[in-house]
Amino acid sequence: MSGSPNSRTGTRQRRQWGSLGRDEIVGAALHIARTDGLHALTIRRLAADLGASRMALYRHVADKDALIDLVMNAVAEHSMLPPPTQDGTWQERLRRLAESIRGELRTYPGLTDILMTRANQGPGALRCVETILGLLAEAGLKTEDAARYYLLFIDLVFGRVHRELHGDPVGPQRTAQLFAAAEATPELTLTRLGNAESVLRSVTGEQIFHAELDMLVDAVEAAAR
Repeated sequence: MSGSPNSRTGTRQRRQWGSLGRDEIVGAALHIARTDGLHALTIRRLAADLGASRMALYRHVADKDALIDLVMNAVAEHSMLPPPTQDGTWQERLRRLAESIRGELRTYPGLTDILMTRANQGPGALRCVETILGLLAEAGLKTEDAARYYLLFIDLVFGRVHRELHGDPVGPQRTAQLFAAAEATPELTLTRLGNAESVLRSVTGEQIFHAELDMLVDAVEAAAR
């Protein structure tokens, strides 16, 4: 079979010219990004995984940036699955979309690093933006307020994932260091900190994310009044 491993050499046979499709390229690129991170996604690596030549890939993607754009668009498309419907309130649908985007971003190491400085410009991302703005308009926000709260939504979701992956200020390690410092400073009276210890030690990133969503939804509701 074209593109299958050679049983004697263990190498992958070069596939037939013209047999490579865009969906297959995207699927293989997503697999690399999911298992090894965006940093591992190169034209050379993808060609090897597909059993194709780099020239064959260049017929579909111009360079690594274009390849990353394909991955980012596919991730945005996946975050919209199942497609948003009219089931539930705007609050419920906005929460579901936030949770879906967060889940997708956490699946692909390195993706949030790119998204912090580079917009996802694919049609999937544009539809996602339109959906978020539509939900905020449904909440009763004027265009100007909807635009601001869209940016807050993106900052909340992307920022939370980035912190979870790169050093979370509400993570257990930092909290443990805080209480170690308190124990090493007995001359200070830290009654409130001591009373909050059990909660501070047990709170999870998931709980923080949902608390942040609660505050965002509450703020949207207040702005729409």
